[in-house]
Amino acid sequence: MSNTIQLSEEGYISKGLHRKCYHYPNDPSKCIKVNYNVGAEEETNREISYYKHLIKRNVSFDALAKYYGPVSTSYGKGHVFELIRDYTGEIAIPLEKYLADKKLTKQYYDDLLLALKTLKSALLKDRIITMTIKSKNILFQHLSAEKSRLVIIDNIGNSTLIPIANYIPFFAKAKIERTWQRFLISIIKENSNNHLITRLVDDLNQ
Repeated sequence: MSNTIQLSEEGYISKGLHRKCYHYPNDPSKCIKVNYNVGAEEETNREISYYKHLIKRNVSFDALAKYYGPVSTSYGKGHVFELIRDYTGEIAIPLEKYLADKKLTKQYYDDLLLALKTLKSALLKDRIITMTIKSKNILFQHLSAEKSRLVIIDNIGNSTLIPIANYIPFFAKAKIERTWQRFLISIIKENSNNHLITRLVDDLNQ
């Protein structure tokens, strides 16, 4: 029991479709994700399996939150991930917030454009497969007052029965391109009241 990490609602950060995220006690650079509903285990197992695949391939993790392994918690089995923080110490905010707010889009337009280009390049370079790419699952991290990056924190992996894209670069890159284009279409649709998003996508595709 001494190896069980005690979690509490005071340490709650956020939740996704299947998992809740909590602060890792006494380590501000990490968080713990714990399943909370039916169907979560299958989703988590798929993602963790893919993370292990990426670790074996020694990818850079420039585009992803790092994975540190499983732990036992007072809420059941958990998995430890990097907690993405800005240089100020605050937890980084999802990309969707910057796309939904026209003032934020305008303020960080050049940074967002560069970060999106860099994210796509990182996905292609390391051949990182995602189920989908959603702006709510990407954090816009300010590394300094001048430098920022985008980090995917959820929906990693490949659900196809025979995941050949995991092993053959040609199929991986084709799949990433398709997922990326669907992502760009989705952010235009989700932010139809913000004309800057269409411009942003146009600039990305040039």
